[in-house]
Amino acid sequence: MRKTLLMTSATLLLTMGSHAHAAETMTMEQMQKQIEMLTQKMDKLTGVVETQNSVITAQKAQIDAQSQKIAQQETAVTQKLATVAPAAGGLDGIKISMKPTPKIESADGKYSFQPTGRVHLDYTHFGDDERDLPNGAHFRRARLGFKGDLGEDFNYKAEMDFGGEGSNIKEMYLAYTGLDFAEVWAGNFKPPVGLEQNTSSNYMSFTELSPASNAFTRDEIIGLALKSGGENWSLAGGVFNEDPGINSSDDEAVSFDARGSVDLLMDSPDVLHVGLGGSIRSPNATSEQVTISGRPAGTGPSMVTTGGLSDIDRSTVLSAELAGVFGPLSFQGEYFLNSLDRDDGNSPDFEGWYGQASYFLTGETRPYKGKTGNFDRVKPKNPVSLSDGGWGAWEVLARYDNLDLTDRSAGVVGGEMSNVTLGVNWYMTDYIRTMFNVTDVNTNDDAVVADDDPTVATARVQWDF
Repeated sequence: MRKTLLMTSATLLLTMGSHAHAAETMTMEQMQKQIEMLTQKMDKLTGVVETQNSVITAQKAQIDAQSQKIAQQETAVTQKLATVAPAAGGLDGIKISMKPTPKIESADGKYSFQPTGRVHLDYTHFGDDERDLPNGAHFRRARLGFKGDLGEDFNYKAEMDFGGEGSNIKEMYLAYTGLDFAEVWAGNFKPPVGLEQNTSSNYMSFTELSPASNAFTRDEIIGLALKSGGENWSLAGGVFNEDPGINSSDDEAVSFDARGSVDLLMDSPDVLHVGLGGSIRSPNATSEQVTISGRPAGTGPSMVTTGGLSDIDRSTVLSAELAGVFGPLSFQGEYFLNSLDRDDGNSPDFEGWYGQASYFLTGETRPYKGKTGNFDRVKPKNPVSLSDGGWGAWEVLARYDNLDLTDRSAGVVGGEMSNVTLGVNWYMTDYIRTMFNVTDVNTNDDAVVADDDPTVATARVQWDF
């Protein structure tokens, strides 16, 4: 590089000298001095350049070292993060699904939370006979709650009903599932008596339970129970108290309830269900009273009733169940016998029963769960869809029921009622259906109003999640 600079400088001097030759002739000695001066300057410039190159080389080495150090630090951080467990509640530690509402659960599936709800919006019209009965719309049920798992062997549910502009505790329990032979339930839930009663109101065929089921079975009350079952059988039993809203100044009611069922067709796609149930009840000691009544719809007054029967030591209810599913055809029936033991020896017996049948015009089959001995959710083969041409599932059904609350030998005249109910159900999707029932009521002279025989029409829009 130095030689190049010298040659370039000499050339410039010669060129400059040629142009100045006309003005002045430069001696050889003067030219030699200028070349020496120029050489010295070039030496200094070369030294500066070499110094700058050394600085640049040193800086580049520092940058390379820092880059290598940063890369090593990034690798160490990445390896450290890989060993850190996700924070509780972090998106990497939970699973979220929509079936059909949000369900949040831990990555291992042991903990979960899922909101639940059901809405049954009814309009009821009475074709009056002997008295004026109220027509109108109301929320038969409006429930909100949640359910889920609390570890590997526990699950829970909590549900409130706001229908009728009130609030009631419905299912609210903790269940232990760690035993091989049974589950242990504690809280507020239905005692295990009755096929119709223990089938969810979301899945039952008619808008209302039969009067016999309403009279002799009970909704959710506080209890402790064991529940067991297999693919084709169920068995449950427990001890129960009263509704959680009751506060008594004396001993509250206590009952022992049990139910068992079996599907006699076992592994067949068809079902032949047989069930037995029983309940032994000691009434609330404050009143020692029992009142049994019946009405054909979820609204309106009772058509037959025993009134308050006092001095009751014990109430015993026995039930027998028979049901079958054969493709789109199904049938179901129950018989109840209620015996009361009174201090004075006049111990009345009451009974009731119903029989029903249904048929799916669109070919669905009514689902049955052998492990609980109850019916389950109907899922249309072709849910309602204007784009796909689906029209849902259509079911036609009929029921006859009888409730006799008169025992003249014991001095109780509560009346007798028989009803014929026809219905149509339209299952639009798995979680939406509409229902329409018409009930022809027939009471006798001993009813609350003698021979009061209205016709009751009920239409329902129902959805749940």
